[in-house]
Amino acid sequence: MWCFGISGLNQHQSFRLLEENNTELRGILIQAIGYNRICDELKAIQLDSFREYDLIKIDADADVEPIVLLKMICPSTGYTHVLRVPPSMESAREAITWINWGVDPLYFAVES
Repeated sequence: MWCFGISGLNQHQSFRLLEENNTELRGILIQAIGYNRICDELKAIQLDSFREYDLIKIDADADVEPIVLLKMICPSTGYTHVLRVPPSMESAREAITWINWGVDPLYFAVES
């Protein structure tokens, strides 16, 4: 269990974030720590982009295999959503299709 206030987050909290199994708590921590700080601290690199999606890889020795994430900034709320995808993913479009059970993002309605 995490026992600290938002103001008590230090520079090493991003690494502890990788160990958190509770999805709701992890989401709160991501918002509190901030996506940019997490990417900086964990040495994330952007592999690809498609529309409002970015495919990101974290090579930190945090897991058995590289961590590949699909990041999306919601057009209507501005919130950042991040999901882990298989490490074999090489394009954002491929990862979006995988997340959406095989539906290609070209078939999505575009929000404005």
